[in-house]
Amino acid sequence: MRKNILVWGLLGVTLSANAQKKTYPPVPVDAELKKGKEQFMQGAPAPQNGRAPKRPNVILIVADDLGRYDVSVYGNTLIETPNIDRLAKEGALFTEGYATAAICSPSRAGLLTGRYQQRFGYHVQPHQRYPHNKAEWWFFKHLINTSYLEPADFGPFPSQKGVLDAGLPQSEIALSELMKKQGYATAWIGKWHLGYSEPMLPKNFGFDYRYGCLEAYTLFAEVKDPNVVNARINEFTDKVIWKGGRKEYCAIQENEKEIDEKEYLTYAFARRAKNFISEHKDEPFFIYLPVTAPHTPYQAPKDIYDKLGHIEEHNKRVYYAMVVALDLAVGDIMNHLKKEGLDENTMVIFTSDNGAALYSETVTNKPLAGGKMAFFEGGINVPLMIYYKGIIKPGTVLNTQVNLCDVFATVAAVSNASLPEDRIYDGVSLLPWLTGARNDAPHEALYWMADYNLAIRMGSLKLMINTLDRTVDLYNLSTDRGETTDLSKADSRTVAQLESKLKTWAAQMPPMRWPRIMDYTLRVNGKVYRWAI
Repeated sequence: MRKNILVWGLLGVTLSANAQKKTYPPVPVDAELKKGKEQFMQGAPAPQNGRAPKRPNVILIVADDLGRYDVSVYGNTLIETPNIDRLAKEGALFTEGYATAAICSPSRAGLLTGRYQQRFGYHVQPHQRYPHNKAEWWFFKHLINTSYLEPADFGPFPSQKGVLDAGLPQSEIALSELMKKQGYATAWIGKWHLGYSEPMLPKNFGFDYRYGCLEAYTLFAEVKDPNVVNARINEFTDKVIWKGGRKEYCAIQENEKEIDEKEYLTYAFARRAKNFISEHKDEPFFIYLPVTAPHTPYQAPKDIYDKLGHIEEHNKRVYYAMVVALDLAVGDIMNHLKKEGLDENTMVIFTSDNGAALYSETVTNKPLAGGKMAFFEGGINVPLMIYYKGIIKPGTVLNTQVNLCDVFATVAAVSNASLPEDRIYDGVSLLPWLTGARNDAPHEALYWMADYNLAIRMGSLKLMINTLDRTVDLYNLSTDRGETTDLSKADSRTVAQLESKLKTWAAQMPPMRWPRIMDYTLRVNGKVYRWAI
């Protein structure tokens, strides 16, 4: 019986496949912004006003899927992360730091441009492959176990050229380009995940030195390395990752040349960063260090794993050993700065692209609800700390709401860079708050949008809307940090006010540059939510 159903199903979708080959309409790069960028980059850098010898170096460390409560300074009791904690204890700790997206690639696009990524149509992950026709889509939807991920409805999907065009558009000015214009030596060390082909590659965004992988993930070490402990997850994407290994976009490249990296990858990233520091210690430098830890695949140094015997569950133990390895890498870099006499003239920023990934069934964001891919606090409220000796008072704690667009504006300010006037910047320089000159709110509201999912936080109130499922949720985060009690029915007036502001903001944004391909389902408080991926 099942065989007959399969045969008739395949026959039906095959016959209809050719009749439904509409492609997703290509969204052109904004020609005016691209022209404006070219003119801006050709212009002279901002005058230094006598500050040139003291311009600080900047190291921007971005962890991958690191939850706020994975770090001990925020309250993790399973492990200690003293080196990451040190950045907060000797600098500033943010309690209300937000990513602009709940998933890797869009979040990085907002971080590196200082603009809500929706301003250039970057709502969801760029994908390397879409179903070519309805037959392929039917196979994908009905015959492949994608667990918590549900294939989106059929088409229209991008053409092959549209797939190649997915990524950070050339009309955008990356932070690395701004810093290079200011005379900084620049490096990208880590994962890219902002485009797989020309012209969206790191070499085209102002990086003098480039080391890492283009994909969202890669192996941390050889699978059979005796010094590494592996943990596999019974989950759809994890199987794809292990199978991918270090082939194609998962390969490790150095200045566009593929290399065979033998060192545990988190440590290799730190070593390359230290080398760049030493090579450029006599000039200002900017290092963008988007490490791959603790994103899957779960692989940890065995020596660390062996020390975490108090964590009984194997996968969780591997995960937290990866976090400890990341902490050691941060400490290694900080010690190297001191050795080179640069720790007093270097701003170090540490954050994560989004919250921890609940789909691994290994970690938790509690007491926050949800995780990666969702606009609940567990998906977007991320660790954020800034170290800048002599400028930021040690032990500074900032409770004001900020997002990662502010990192761009803050780094631009410390490098004395001017910004073009042909585009809207959403980030605000946090220097006045970091130095104690201001204590008001940098933003009236913070916004999120990914296809049919929208959210706004204004003060302590947060509204989430799903236009596909027509759901509305309202939470008061000052009294309900875990988002357990939906107030939307009890306070329709507040819902209307926030929804109006959210829709006004969303209406400013251009079309999505590419469509979603999956929907992520998540159960919170007994209710099932869908999120565009």
